[in-house]
Amino acid sequence: MKEKYRVTIVFKILIAQFILSFIGLIIGCMWGLNIENKKWSQLIYSDIKIVDIDLGGKTKQEARDTIKIQYIDALLNNKLYVSVDKKTYSAAKSDLIKSCDMNKVIDKAFDFGKNLSIIEKHKLIKTGSRKKYRLNFICNDDFVKVFTSSIEKEINKKPVNAAIEMKAKGEIKIDADTKGYKIQEEKLHKYIVDKIKTGENDDIHIKAPIEKIEAAITEAELSSINTCISSFSTSFDSSSSMRANNIDISVKAINGKFLIPGERFSFNEVVGARTKELGYMEAPVIVGKKIESGIGGGICQVSSTLYNAILKTGIQDIERTNHTIPSSYVGFGLDATVDWGSIDFKFTNTLDYPIYIEAYTKNKNLSINIFSNSNLNKKKYIIENNINEDDNVYKVNVTRKTYESGMLTNSEFISNDEYTPIVAASKKGY
Repeated sequence: MKEKYRVTIVFKILIAQFILSFIGLIIGCMWGLNIENKKWSQLIYSDIKIVDIDLGGKTKQEARDTIKIQYIDALLNNKLYVSVDKKTYSAAKSDLIKSCDMNKVIDKAFDFGKNLSIIEKHKLIKTGSRKKYRLNFICNDDFVKVFTSSIEKEINKKPVNAAIEMKAKGEIKIDADTKGYKIQEEKLHKYIVDKIKTGENDDIHIKAPIEKIEAAITEAELSSINTCISSFSTSFDSSSSMRANNIDISVKAINGKFLIPGERFSFNEVVGARTKELGYMEAPVIVGKKIESGIGGGICQVSSTLYNAILKTGIQDIERTNHTIPSSYVGFGLDATVDWGSIDFKFTNTLDYPIYIEAYTKNKNLSINIFSNSNLNKKKYIIENNINEDDNVYKVNVTRKTYESGMLTNSEFISNDEYTPIVAASKKGY
């Protein structure tokens, strides 16, 4: 009995020793883990990387120094290259980068796992987390704009329209059009910003996005134009230098105008406002039934000359207003007055071919030629104005007669106009 009791006591003692040893072991382990965690409390945990640089076991400052030496310094020495055809433009990344979030990312890397239990922290320290971070860069938008603008200034090129050139003996030469080029600045800006944001630690190569701009008038469009189908000339020999100046300016505005079939022409839109800033001077103008001085006086001679040239092409859709008193430079019923903001001279190209307007002055003569396809010359147009004077008012009926192979094929009404005669108008060329 005593022997059995003695065995029980020994067993209990052994169990107590085991428990105490186990508790001691636990306490020792926890103490060791605590020491370990305290050591790592100021360090980044194992296998945590920023831009593929392992920063495990480093303090925040050590991480900053490491990233700067191994990544940032090399990055800032790289360049951005933008290629446009055979030209290349470069900019240093040090100019393109405004800032990055390195400190913020290092703080995140440092804080990772710090809120876990002691056991979980130990696991991270021993086995690593395989956590990866990247840096985000902020682009210097102001510098990018200056950089892309400098490229635009050198590369951007306006298209050049095809044009008709009159050679000797009436030969027509078509000067080819030239395409224009324009850097797509918004796209290029976005490409640069997106590349900088990635923090790519190498030179960056970008092909600039270019928009090709077709000429408004192409050689192909002018190819069907092979002859002059209508001409009309007027003289401004008695005009003052101011009036002649106004005629020259407006003639240059309409010269070279090209209209495809169905396209509408507006004299006011093409010539624009008659202002001193554009070079127009004061000269006599017809206002109602009086002669007054006004900016741009004389341009009605240009619109009237063009009107007569258009009448002789057979074009149908014409919007025109006559003066209230007759003019000396065209016959009764053949004038076309214009006034900025109120009265316009318009027509639509109702022909089957495009037309090209040539307008010029020489020796105080104003000439307008309309060019198109030779098939249109199968028809000839004669403009007739029948004038009747009634109660000191001129009443004019204008008709256009069409001839084919010398035979009259059509006679159409153009306009009925009335004029109050004035002696001055016939003398001074208003």
